[in-house]
Amino acid sequence: MSTLSVIIPTWNTSIITLANVTRLLGLNSPKLEIIIVDNASTDNVTVLKNLKNIIYLRLSENQGYGAACNAGAKIATSDYLLFLNSDMEIIKGLNSLLSFAAAHPHVGITGPQFLNPDLSIQGSVFPPQNLTNAFKEFWLGKKSYSKFAPSSPNPTPVWALSGGAMLISQQLFTQIGTWDNRYHMYYEDLELCRSVRQLGFDIIYYPTCQFIHRHGASGHSLASPQNQWRRLIKSSQIYHGLIYHYLLNLIIWSGQKFSPFKSIY
Repeated sequence: MSTLSVIIPTWNTSIITLANVTRLLGLNSPKLEIIIVDNASTDNVTVLKNLKNIIYLRLSENQGYGAACNAGAKIATSDYLLFLNSDMEIIKGLNSLLSFAAAHPHVGITGPQFLNPDLSIQGSVFPPQNLTNAFKEFWLGKKSYSKFAPSSPNPTPVWALSGGAMLISQQLFTQIGTWDNRYHMYYEDLELCRSVRQLGFDIIYYPTCQFIHRHGASGHSLASPQNQWRRLIKSSQIYHGLIYHYLLNLIIWSGQKFSPFKSIY
């Protein structure tokens, strides 16, 4: 069976990271390597440093999610890497997720089903982030741009997955050239998926494996609720380019303001 390194960046989320790691350690898998990458947290990191059977790596400053993932990948020793947000918690199916990826070499990234804390299904799949889909959603009221969850209970090819939980082989990750450090937070998952698609590999949503996702735990302290959207701007400009970024935002802003379907958002 293939081996697995789980890489968990954390920034001031020691308590939920502890819950995440505790569930993983409870799997009692001898082929599971757990690496916590601390992005210079200032909360109670002692609870993480003192954990047994994990690797704890502390960075000197908060370098962002992708950079922390890269730091963990450099010291990982397994065949596969699972990049996992600190606010995730395994429910079931991790071995199945790994076995599926190992049995399908054409698959580049595999991601589990996300659940809300009440165990309802949470969207974790991105449709193509283009002008057409933005117009359909924000002007015509058709959900075609926001994250969603495929309805099929079977493995499903998708355009892109949320970076909350991404499984990729060590070999392909090295070939891609790691996470793009230009992104401090947000859009780095879309960039990684784009790199995988460009190499001709599939991206698969795998609902047999499930994780609870307490969405946005790290980011809540970075901005007030009404200003959370501002944190997306820089990364969107990098990913889309300036002109496309502004066209997309014009469609979204004008649709939310003038569309007869604006009440659905």
